[in-house]
This record gives sequence, structure tokens and C-alpha cells, in this order.
Amino acid sequence: MAASAVAAVTAVITLLDKVLQFVKNRSDGYSANIEDVKRLFCTLIAYLTDTEGVEATEGLMDRVDQVRDVANETKDAITEFMYHVPEHCHDYWFTKTCHDVAHFFKDFVPLHQFSSRMKAIKRKLKAIDELDRLRVGTFGATSSSSAGKVPLRTYSFSRNDHLLVGIEENKKALLSLVCREESKDMVISVIGDAGSGKTALIREVYQMIKGNFNCNAWVSVLSSCEGLIENLCEELCLSVGPANKMKRLHSYLQPQSYLLVFDGIWTEDELGCIKNVVPDNNLGGRILISTRNRNLASYRARSRDCSYDLKLLTEFGSWQLFCNKTFGATGCPNFLVDCSEKIVKRCEGSPHVIVAVSDFLSNKPHTLMEFMNVHDSLKYEPGDHVGHSCYSILSTSYYRLSSILKYCFLSFRFFPEDYSIPSEELVWLWIGDEKIEQKRGKTLMQVGYEYLEKLVQMSLVQVITRDFDGRVKSCRVSNLARGFIISKSEKDDSFTVLRPPHTSLDGGKPRQLSLQNCSLSMLQNKDLSYVRTLSVFGGGDSSESIPKSLFYNFRYLSALFLENVALHCFPKKVFQLTLLTHLRLRNTRIKSVPKSIKKLQNLRIFTLEESLVTSLPREIIQLRSLLRLSVGCQGINDVAVGVEVFLRSGCFTSLQILSLIKANYKNKSIVKELGNLTNLTELRITELKKEDGKDFCASIEMMEHLSSLDVNSASNEEYLDLGYVMKLPKLLKNLYLGGRLEEIPAWICRLDSLLKLILKGSKLQTNPLEALQVLPSLEVLHLHDAYNGQVLKFSAKSFLELRVLEIENCSQLDIVVIPGRAMPKLQKLIVKNCGLTRVHITKKMHSQLEEVLVPPGLLCFPVAIN
Repeated sequence: MAASAVAAVTAVITLLDKVLQFVKNRSDGYSANIEDVKRLFCTLIAYLTDTEGVEATEGLMDRVDQVRDVANETKDAITEFMYHVPEHCHDYWFTKTCHDVAHFFKDFVPLHQFSSRMKAIKRKLKAIDELDRLRVGTFGATSSSSAGKVPLRTYSFSRNDHLLVGIEENKKALLSLVCREESKDMVISVIGDAGSGKTALIREVYQMIKGNFNCNAWVSVLSSCEGLIENLCEELCLSVGPANKMKRLHSYLQPQSYLLVFDGIWTEDELGCIKNVVPDNNLGGRILISTRNRNLASYRARSRDCSYDLKLLTEFGSWQLFCNKTFGATGCPNFLVDCSEKIVKRCEGSPHVIVAVSDFLSNKPHTLMEFMNVHDSLKYEPGDHVGHSCYSILSTSYYRLSSILKYCFLSFRFFPEDYSIPSEELVWLWIGDEKIEQKRGKTLMQVGYEYLEKLVQMSLVQVITRDFDGRVKSCRVSNLARGFIISKSEKDDSFTVLRPPHTSLDGGKPRQLSLQNCSLSMLQNKDLSYVRTLSVFGGGDSSESIPKSLFYNFRYLSALFLENVALHCFPKKVFQLTLLTHLRLRNTRIKSVPKSIKKLQNLRIFTLEESLVTSLPREIIQLRSLLRLSVGCQGINDVAVGVEVFLRSGCFTSLQILSLIKANYKNKSIVKELGNLTNLTELRITELKKEDGKDFCASIEMMEHLSSLDVNSASNEEYLDLGYVMKLPKLLKNLYLGGRLEEIPAWICRLDSLLKLILKGSKLQTNPLEALQVLPSLEVLHLHDAYNGQVLKFSAKSFLELRVLEIENCSQLDIVVIPGRAMPKLQKLIVKNCGLTRVHITKKMHSQLEEVLVPPGLLCFPVAIN
């Protein structure tokens, strides 16, 4: 609960900084109350952080509610003020002067009203009883950690529960690691998601082998190194004073053959503390740890240390466990099979969830209605008794997160169940909400991906696919995690999901509203001014139009996401949402964007993909706060094609991503103007002509932060003339060139950071490998219709870092030769749609490949390849 309050207060402080500058420019006399409110909120942040995870008392919960309510009231006051007193951009001095004079009088009333509201809010903040006393410890000891207090863990597994399906196989595998003939001590890490059965597995192994050691202990790790050492002393029955605990422990364990279990390790500090206090005495000691933190397996790991990744149950194993725990020896009755299978599917192989649900059902009448109610409660009502018993296991992980990571984790609620979330969209959502901390030497995107990776390593987010450089490409959260997220959100009434059959707001006033496969018309004639974020995924048929007055109900909206919605024209009422910072329209039938887009002066992220728009109006350049402009038109066979975008000097100075645009606007080249976009990190451009090559290269030289470049020529026969880059884009990691090339541009071969290179339609007459083999970091190489020669031969000791090689549509190619010492790290080889007769490869390389897609009969394994 406190996490939502922290997020609300943090957002308010950011807004107060902005509005302070704006008010001071208008009249400095109104700023005093605003500064006082900001100062009080800064004090509240520390208090809220310390209360996270210890919200047990009614008084504390009420106090957190008060703080969150005042924060939201302040945010509303700022939002309404910004709505009535918007900033305007002017291209000319005269219009700016006239504007300032006119608005000096027009803004007087809103400024006065806003100042009065700040004064009232200041009184409310001061009335929150003795903030310092509350923060110092009325409700418990303070915590210096931003993660707050961590609740004790509870488990559904009983002491005599030997019936966990799959435990025998896992037990055998873990025993083989623990009982290896190794005289030196070993650390064995058992890693797995919440509820995967780590504790139960280790307990079984511990009970089996503890008699083989003359010293053993089981320690449940709580929250600190000091507590860990104290608990270990208690388990070993050591009575020691506070001054020499670690030294006494080390001396006691030195002559012992020990078996020590540390259940629930979270941090490197805790693992480091264990390794410092437990001696390496060459007596075959074993340390077993269970953790959800996947980073710990490699922390200070020695060659003899190892880890065991405990997977979730298979579909068959899940069904077997459910039936054993729910029905016992009698098995599942036929009339309950269908519903039971749906329940098991929702458990997604988690032993903890299956056991929790089974324990509940085993004490209920075995009727179809009872089982259907349990299934529906897991899907739609995660906060009820059944859901709470399942989802509470994630509390330990959640309270270990910082306030920012808590927000990032909770933001998965915006997306539908089983939705494959593009990580780029997720990170831009965080950027749009201004939740990403700026770090020196890193872009906001880089920091955002670091946040996502932390959630993955904490076993809270599941990776669906990774990019060639190891970065998360798409992800999701499990049903277990999603249920926890929604239950946390429902506690503070900040977020509501509407989806069939539950399509009523029930009198609530959520600040974030998500419609999933619901018609937008259901929101008509309702006051939704309290909503700040609206996301819509699907819903309505193609003939249904959006009600004209709908978006006026959302006049204070800051983020709008419409995906797979029956939208045939750009909703004009959207332009009245002048506070929008994030607008995403995807997979719609929109054909044009009106000039009124210029009214959205606060817009930072504009995504218009998979639409029918072929050109943006010139007025788009007046959106001076844009960080991302991502557009794309649906072409033949749903292939995305570029959109015309007007550019001129001085526009889009903050822009970081520009995709997918044409190299011309109204038949006039814009490649020179691209050089003004010096903050670009990603550029995707189409229809580049040969005569534009020199100007385009000059523009590329100005983009020092560029990491991804995608260039397509104007036609299949148009040459890309890109040999004029002298100042290298040193950060470039991803390069796509689609179009004919006379030769590989020399500057490309000097890109030391290049990880991925795709050449498509290059039709080179000379072997491209001779130029490209010097790239020291290249991991992925795709050659699509890139070479017109007959023999493609790799040199020995070339492409030392290459992991993926794909050769496609090279119709003239007859032979590919890969000697033994080439590409020693290759994992994936794909050859298709070529006129090949042979692919020469060594047996050693073939054995190391994880994936080989080569037409049958083409692979040859000569004794020696010359």
C-alpha cells in the first residue's frame, strides 16, 4: 500500500518542480506556498519508505491512506492548473510578446485559485500528526533500506509432504551435486521462482544426508547479515557475545565437516557474509542456499561452486499434484475434469499455488459450482481468500524492491493477461511517467532496461525472447505475479481493469483504467475526470465508432493507449487533452493526423504504428517535448512502410527515437535536416536515394548517441551511397542496410561496438566477408540477397564473436566453406532459399551448434577444409 503512496508523492514532487518554474515566470509572489508543500512532501517520502511492508495496524494504514489522498489531491490541483494555464510555443518574437501580455491577465484567476489550494493542502499536511515522530518509529523501528520492511514468509508445504510431484527427479539431481567427491567446501545455489518448491526440495535432501556431517544447521534468512549470524549461532547452540560472533563461529566450524542450509538468501551482502564466516577447511563442507535472485549464482563463485535451476512443474506433473492433494486416492470425478483442468492451467506449474488451491478445495464440497467459483476467483478476484493464499508468497520479493522498481513491477497491470509485452514499450511507459532516474553517461532507455533486468533476476518477470545482445526483447508476468499486482492495486483503488464479464466501475474512482476487450461506449456520459491513464486493448466491432464526447470525460488524461481498437479516424477530442504526455495508437484504421496535433504541447511519446497514415502534418514539429516519434504505415502483406515527416532546423531537439520515416517530404529530401537531431539513439528511414548519400552521411556524423540505424533505399535497384562517414558513430550496435551496395562502406568495418549487421538486397559482386571479418564484436550476421558470387568462404580465425549466421536468397551461391577455426562461438546456422550444392563444415563445429537450419543433403564434413 505504501508503494502507491510513495509513487504518488514522488510524482507530485516532480510536478511541483515544474509548476514552480512556471509560476515564478508569471509571478514570484505565488511560489512560497508551493515551496512549502514541496518541502513537506519531501519529508513524507522517508516516512512512507520506512512504513512499506509493516502496514499491519489500522492506524498506520489510515495514515498511509491520508498521505496518498493528499498527494493525489495536490496532483489534481496541479493538473487542473496546467489544464487552464497551458504553456504555448511560438516561432516568432512578436506572437510570443502578444501572448505573454494577453495571458498575464488571463492567468491571474487560475494562479490565485491554485495558490489558495496550495495553502489549504499545506494545512492538511501539517495536520498529519507529528510526521517526524511517526517516521522515527511509532509503528516500529525505522529502516535505512529503500526496500522497507520484509514480511516473514509463509509456506503451504507441510513437514510430511513427500508427495510433491517431480521432487524425486529434482532430489536425485541435487543429491548428485551435493555428494560430488570434492574435499573442498562447496556452495550449491538452488534458484527458482516464488512457489517453485525450493524449500521443500532442499528440506528433503537435508534430511537425507545431514547424518553424514558432524555439524549441520538450517537457517531461515530474514533481513540482515547480523540476524543471519545470530540465527546460525542459535542453530549450532553456540552461546557467544555480540563482540566476537563471527570470529567464534569461524573457529567453531574450522575443524567441522558441516552441512549448512540458508533458506531465502536475497542479497550479495548476505551471501558474502556467509562466505566470510564459514571456513574453507578441506573437509568436504557443503553450503546450500535457496534464492529467487538469479544474480547470486555467479557472485564470488568459484569453479567448484554450482547452481541448480528448479523449474516449474510440467502440465502432467501439475495435474498429478492437484489430484493427489484435492481428491486423494479416489482421483478426479469425470464431471469435474474440465473445470479442474482450467484451474490447473491457471496455476502455471507452481507447486505453491497448486497446493494452496488444493488445500482450499479439499475442505469444500466437490461440486461443479464450487470449483467454478474458485477458478473465477483466481482469474477475476485475486484479493479474495483463495487468491490471497496463493499470491502472498510474492510479498517477500515485492518488499525487497526499491520504490521505483515497485512501480515498474506494478505497471504490468496495464497489459492483458498472457500478453507478450515488447520491452521497448514497457520502458517507454516508465519514461513517459517520468519514473526513470537520469544517470550520468546513460540514456533513459538504458536505465529502464536495467530496471527490467533487475525484475527478471528477482524472478518477478518472465522473459519470452531476448535480443541478439542479451537484452530482454519481450516479457510477461505469470498469473501468480499478475494476481499479486492486481490485488495490491485494488487495495488503494488506484487501478481498475474492466473485462468481460466484469465491466462496471462499481462506484470506484481509479486513476488508472484499463479496458480489455470492452466497448468504449460503456464509458459514455460518465465523469471520468479523475482518470489519468487510459489503456484500451481490443473491444468493439469494426462498425462501431467511438462516441464523439468520450474523450472530453477524460480531460485531465496524461496517457492514452489504444491498441486493436476499431478506430477509422483520429479522434478530434483527443486534441483537447492538452496534458497528454504519452499517446500510443497501434493497429488502427486511421488514415490521417489533423493539424491540431500541435495542441498537445506536453506530448513526450507519440506512437502511431500499423495504421494507414502515410504523412504527418507539418505542425508535428511544434511538439518540442517529444522524446520518441514512432510511426509506420501498413503496406502490402502488412509490411510496415515509412511515413512522411517534415523536418527543419531547431525542431525535435530532444528526440531520441525516430522511426519509421521516409527520406523525403512532399518530394523534397529531409536528410540534411536529420543532422539537427543530435540526441537520436535510434533512426529508421526508408526511400533513401543515391544522390542523398553524402548529406545523409554528414547527418549521421552529428548523431553521437546513435546505437541503432535502419536504412532502406528507394527501390530494389537503387544504390545506397554511404561511403562518406568520417566521424564514426562509436556507439552503433545495430545496423540494417536494405538496398544495393557497390561495396561495403569502409567506415562500417571500423565499428568496434557493432553487434548485429543485416545486409539485404546488397547484391555485392565481391565477397563481403573479407571486409566484415575485422569487426571485433559482431555477434549476428544476416546476408539476405547480399552476395552474387558463387563461393562464400570464411577465413580461419575470423568472426571470433559471431553467434548467429543467416544466409538467405543468395541465388548465385553454390558453395559455403567454413573452416574449423572460423566462428568458434557460433550457435545458430541458417541457410535457406539459396542455389547451394554444398555447405562445408567441420564435425566439431556442427556438434557445437544449438540450431542448424540447412536444406537436407547440403552439409559436408570433409576431413580437412582448405
